[in-house]
Amino acid sequence: MVSRGERDIVLFDVAPRLERVPDIIDKVKVVKGDLTVWSEVMNVIKEHNIDGIFHLGSMLSGACEVNPWAGYQTLVNGTMHVLEAARILDVEKVVFSSSGATYGMGIPQVITEETLQRPISIYGAGKLFGEHLGRFYRRKFGLDFRCVRYFMVIGPGSRPPIYAEHNCLMIENAALGKPYECRVREDQGIPLTYVKDNIRATEMLYYAPPERIKTVCYNVIGVSPAKTARELQEAIKKFIPGAKITFNPDSELSQFFGAFFGGMQAVDDSRAREEWGWEPLHTDFEKIVEDFVREVENRPQLYGLA
Repeated sequence: MVSRGERDIVLFDVAPRLERVPDIIDKVKVVKGDLTVWSEVMNVIKEHNIDGIFHLGSMLSGACEVNPWAGYQTLVNGTMHVLEAARILDVEKVVFSSSGATYGMGIPQVITEETLQRPISIYGAGKLFGEHLGRFYRRKFGLDFRCVRYFMVIGPGSRPPIYAEHNCLMIENAALGKPYECRVREDQGIPLTYVKDNIRATEMLYYAPPERIKTVCYNVIGVSPAKTARELQEAIKKFIPGAKITFNPDSELSQFFGAFFGGMQAVDDSRAREEWGWEPLHTDFEKIVEDFVREVENRPQLYGLA
């Protein structure tokens, strides 16, 4: 957004990590605040005359499992605060980050926008609430609400849930010269997206012309059909032949992986492609590994890996 020439950009975060924005720190305003505190959300929007919001604030699934009560406050009340503040203060547009965790029970092999959403986690339930609440605010109050559904996101410094962490940590540890022991079966895998494509999709959705937004809540994916843990290992070894990656499957973890992701093998993101021109740039495992490793080597401080 800075490179686009956007001005008066405000970063609102409960725990700001300024090391992630060193090159633009003098071009943005950082405000420490909490989504669950209604007055803080109202104040940051009013004080800075905000006209558009990227609502990315959340607690991820692992943290929600440990503390579902805090997860509810952040995911449900936090989203309500953002949308109601946007309505009262005449914010023009809100882009909401949702998740593939809004699906859940009975996941078919191919996920589409019409697939029944029956989440099994407080995280998925909270994200689904945000989708539906946003649709309501769009219909009732005319708020330009848009939503992008991320699936498994990988990138340097990312910490996916323990049952899927191999997608990120297998590459990250190889880049850092550390051994990695994978605890799911070699044949297990899910569709995923490199973090740079998620950023790009979110930006594209925000700037898409209003008349192109028909589906409202969109799937986006990069690597689909799914690649297995073994295929990921092979891609890494082509780029880092000496990478020490072993498999020692944990039966309980592998079973949970299967229960959480069901039979999901692919994600259909054709609505995003048709309506606002979405197309991933990172679809090749080997190229993702190469870019991931270079990021770790060149900018480790950005990802907490220095």
